[in-house]
Amino acid sequence: MLLKELRQQLVEYGCKMFDAKLVRDGQGNISVLDDESGYIVITPTAVPYKIRKPEDICVVDRNRKLIEGNYPVTSENALHMVFYQKRQDIRAVVHSHPLYSTAISVIGEAEMPVVLNEAAFFLGAPLPVANYGRPGTEELANVTVEAAGLGVGAIMAHHGLVTVGSSLKNAYDSTLAAEDTAQVIILARAMSGRVVPLDTEEATILRKMYLKKCGY
Repeated sequence: MLLKELRQQLVEYGCKMFDAKLVRDGQGNISVLDDESGYIVITPTAVPYKIRKPEDICVVDRNRKLIEGNYPVTSENALHMVFYQKRQDIRAVVHSHPLYSTAISVIGEAEMPVVLNEAAFFLGAPLPVANYGRPGTEELANVTVEAAGLGVGAIMAHHGLVTVGSSLKNAYDSTLAAEDTAQVIILARAMSGRVVPLDTEEATILRKMYLKKCGY
């Protein structure tokens, strides 16, 4: 089996994402780029997380051709591929539908501020909200990668969240940080009608501290 260890990682992280209620069953998608082969390991479409096996995970090339896997690749494959095309620093993409981040996506704001110092380690800056794109389309992929820029991801208008990183763990940690941030913002606004963002310079410093600690 090609890239068995990476495919097993996607099975494990899919279950983590489902258990953390970041997706409903069969929703969301994850991918990892293998530097040695140049292949991308990516989740299949509509297969429940808890019954996935490594051989069910798809292996594709950069032209989206299926090399190996028991099922068709996720319909959001364009979203993943565009990040690998545009960003040489990216090795993993996590797309999820977390409740609070998605709530932020429907109120018409341009970005979600950083409000927690713990989340700043993984986000480093406000998370932009990308323009709307229809699911599974090239348009969605393009508006999302444009919004993310050189950052860790973007909230997708009326849709969900995408985070990227130099490893699957790094991208997934950013997903958790974004969702924690969104939940705190919504609770704070319910209490007082406002939030006080973390100073932008401080958020950047905290991010750099985290990257240095991790050896990046």
